[in-house]
Amino acid sequence: MLKKIPFKRIRWPDWVVLALMAFSFVYGMTQLVAAIPFEPESGSASPVTIDFKTETKDADTYTMSISIPMMEDETIKKPIQGWINHEKEAFLEEVKENKSQLGNGSRAHLIIQADRKKSTDDTFHILFHSYQLVHDVRGKEHVKTFTINAAERKIVKLPDIMDAKEEAINMIRNRLKGHSDNKVQEALQNPESWNWTLDEKVLSLYFNDIQEAGPTPVRIPVQSILPYLDKKTAGSLATVSVEPGEKYVALTFDDGPDPDVTPRILKVLKDHNAPATFFMLGSQAEKYPNVAKDVAGAGHEIGNHSDHHKDLTKIGEEQMVQEVRASSQKIMIATGQLPTVLRPPYGAINKEVEKLAHDNRSSLVLWSVDSLDWKYKNVNAIHSTVQQEMAPGAIILLHDVHSTTADALPGLLTMLEKEGYEFLTVSQLQARLVVETAGPFYGNMKKG
Repeated sequence: MLKKIPFKRIRWPDWVVLALMAFSFVYGMTQLVAAIPFEPESGSASPVTIDFKTETKDADTYTMSISIPMMEDETIKKPIQGWINHEKEAFLEEVKENKSQLGNGSRAHLIIQADRKKSTDDTFHILFHSYQLVHDVRGKEHVKTFTINAAERKIVKLPDIMDAKEEAINMIRNRLKGHSDNKVQEALQNPESWNWTLDEKVLSLYFNDIQEAGPTPVRIPVQSILPYLDKKTAGSLATVSVEPGEKYVALTFDDGPDPDVTPRILKVLKDHNAPATFFMLGSQAEKYPNVAKDVAGAGHEIGNHSDHHKDLTKIGEEQMVQEVRASSQKIMIATGQLPTVLRPPYGAINKEVEKLAHDNRSSLVLWSVDSLDWKYKNVNAIHSTVQQEMAPGAIILLHDVHSTTADALPGLLTMLEKEGYEFLTVSQLQARLVVETAGPFYGNMKKG
């Protein structure tokens, strides 16, 4: 889902006021230096220290304030400086073209600000935000990112940290295949040029010159991209341990999407700010694509529950493969997300199912708490069953096809919140518990 980029828009005349304040502050100063050190946690390399010198210019027709990187390593410095020079030259050219409209109190403005953002143990991002105002009262915003591997002292492109490069790139493209803007489609053809940041929660892509509101961000949950990353990067992102006293739980919903129940469940989850994992049937996602899309659009994790809910251990290998892969394709078409977690119907698993999950780069996920909503279809019974079996790190099995489950959910979430639980997706829970994803993942059982 596309959302407005979090940079604050500065509009006329607020922009002018802010610009005058900024330049009054630095008036008479030749430079302002801010040191941004970064030391790899591995300890295998010396720290990479980047100083930024603020270059200012106060002319009759324009003002400039630009963060210029000051570093010894030319391999890192050169491409960053090249981009800055390009922005500067483009701005000055536009100032020249509009010279007749500038002067006598009317000036153009260019500000390029830099921020550092940690990514993995060995890498960090430098995120530049460029704002140009010449003759348009709204101005132009651009985002440019550089990812630096401190251990190897080089700039890294997104494909560089992927094992399954083509599969990952196709997955990202599929998420945007419905975007009508030709500029997005053009940008998607060249992964080497993508502006991106990555942390333990999300992969963010930034596309410039797409809409008037500024750069267009696309955010992909990290669990969707994790199976495609190289082992070192994936391991660095998935090693967040649980602190003593923290209580996490994963809510999971099977057999949907359903046109009546799923929207009700989405509303409750939104009201409680609770992320969840929806294990969809491919046949249902195909039948109700708009509902499936709403689930993904709300930021929830999408899992694969097979195409037609068949026991995978009781059908032939060819049919088993078809059940999982056809479902994955239908879910991806409906939601734009390629499922990376698989829950076999009835929790039925054998070596063939495990191999199929491995071949499809999916984690097998079962559950530790069965709400029995499918059996009792009673609000009080659901609450009582979950409360008796709950434990930190649990995975709760629910179904978004029973109206009584939607009825029970508000009270269930309130009960868990009062007991101090925080809600996570299955993949987030795996990362928190530092769980290997090769075999079936049940979550934590209640200790008797």
